[in-house]
Amino acid sequence: MRAAYMYEPGDVRVIDAPDPRIEEPTDALLRLVRTCVCGSDLHPYHSMKPRAQGVSMGHEYLGIVEEVGADVATVKP
Repeated sequence: MRAAYMYEPGDVRVIDAPDPRIEEPTDALLRLVRTCVCGSDLHPYHSMKPRAQGVSMGHEYLGIVEEVGADVATVKP
């Protein structure tokens, strides 16, 4: 899986990340169809403190539910 991570102001990298998996009974996995960068993603782009591990970016997306945890009752694959 590819993901965008921000490491310090102006330093955004697309990296290989582990494939997601259900870890909690309230989790759901989505296959993303469309994504975008929101303005709130850009605020740290100018001012965040550097981080060795990086911070994942993005929370604006459209996806298809592929898998759900045992306690998820409001959406289905």
